Amino acid sequence: MLAKRLVLAGGGHAHLMTLSRLADFAAAGIEVVCVAPGPYLAYSGMGPGLLAGRYTLAELRFPIAAMASRHGARFERGLVAAIDPAGRRLLLRDGRSLGYDAVSFGLGSRVVPDFSLSDTPGATVLTVKPIENLLLARQAVESRVEAGGMVRVVVAGGGAAGFEVAANMLGLFHRLGVAAPHLTVAAPRGLLPGWPDRAVRLAGRSLEDRGARVVAARVVGLDKGTASLSDGARIGCDLLLAATGTRPPGLFTECGLSADSDDGLTVSACLQSPFAPEIFGGGDCIHFGPAPLPRAGVYAVRQGPVLAANLLAYLTGRELTPFRATGKNYLALLNCGDGRAILRKGPFVTEGAWVMGLKDYIDRKFLRRLSPARPFAPSTRVTKSARTAG
Repeated sequence: MLAKRLVLAGGGHAHLMTLSRLADFAAAGIEVVCVAPGPYLAYSGMGPGLLAGRYTLAELRFPIAAMASRHGARFERGLVAAIDPAGRRLLLRDGRSLGYDAVSFGLGSRVVPDFSLSDTPGATVLTVKPIENLLLARQAVESRVEAGGMVRVVVAGGGAAGFEVAANMLGLFHRLGVAAPHLTVAAPRGLLPGWPDRAVRLAGRSLEDRGARVVAARVVGLDKGTASLSDGARIGCDLLLAATGTRPPGLFTECGLSADSDDGLTVSACLQSPFAPEIFGGGDCIHFGPAPLPRAGVYAVRQGPVLAANLLAYLTGRELTPFRATGKNYLALLNCGDGRAILRKGPFVTEGAWVMGLKDYIDRKFLRRLSPARPFAPSTRVTKSARTAG
C-alpha cells in the first residue's frame, strides 16, 4: 500500500507546529513534503528589531528545511504557481508538479503597494514583507550614512506594521548617530487605526519626540526621488517602505477555492476547504469562513496546533477539531525601537522598557520552543563589526 502524501505549501507560521510534529506523521506512515521559497522562515514578530539592529537575521529565523528533514520529511525549494484541485496537484513556478493526498497552505500574505511608481522613481522601494526586506533597508541606510550622505525615508501606512517600521528606523538613525532624521509617516487614517486612544497618543509621541513627521495623507506616487501625497504635498524620498496592507496570493481565486473578495483560501472552522476536503490552510493566506479574522500573526500561531492535529486526523480517518481561539482581545506588543514597547490588551494600554523586555522574552521563547537547538545570546544591539553577519 502506497503511503499517503501530505504537502505543506509554504513554511509560514501556521505550519511551524506541523513541522515540529513530523514524528507523529512518520509514525502513521505519512510522507510529508514541504515546499517553500527558501530554507528559512523569518519570524515577523522580531522583524522591526532587525531593522533597528537589535537582532541579526540568524537570531530570528526558523530553519524550516532542517526541521523538515529531521524526521524524514522532504524539503523542496520552490514557489507554488497554481493549484489543480481536481488532479490533486500543485504546479510550481519552475515547471515541476507535486501530487498530494492532502495539502495545507501556509503561504502568508503579501504587501500590496497602493501607489504608482514612475519609470524613474529615484528611490529604493521596499515592502515590509518579506521580513528580509527590513535587513536590506537597514543595510541601505547604514551604507548611505557611513558615506556621509543624508537619507530621506518615507513610510507608507500608519497601522501597527507602519508604526513599528517607522519607530525602528528612528532607532537605526539613533544608533548611527543621525541627530536630525528625515522620516515621514504617511498615515491617511492616522496612526494605529482602531487602537485605543492612549495607544495612538503613545505611538505619536514616540515618533514625533524623535523627529519624525506624521501626516494624514496617502502616498500616491513616486518619481525622481519625490513622493507625492494625496493632500498635494511632495516630499523628498531616498527610501520608501510600504506597509500599505496585505492580501493573500491570488492562487485560490484562480482555481475556485476562494469565496471572498480578499482572495484568501476559504476554510471552515476546522481550517478545511468546503470545496475540497483534502485542502487545509492557516495564517494570513486564509479566509476564515465562520467569521473573518484580522491578518495578525497571533492567529497563525494559534491555528498551528489545530491545523497539525487536523491534518493528521484527516489522513488517518479521525474526527477533526474546530479552531475556536478567534477572540480579538489578544496581547499586542509594539517595538518602539528605543528600548521601549507599547502593550495593548483589550482596552488596557501601557508602555515602557519592561514591556520591551516582556516582548523580547516572549519572542525568544517562541523561537526556542519550536527550534530547540537554537543558541540564543542575550539581547544586544548590533555593532558595526557584526552588521554584515546577518
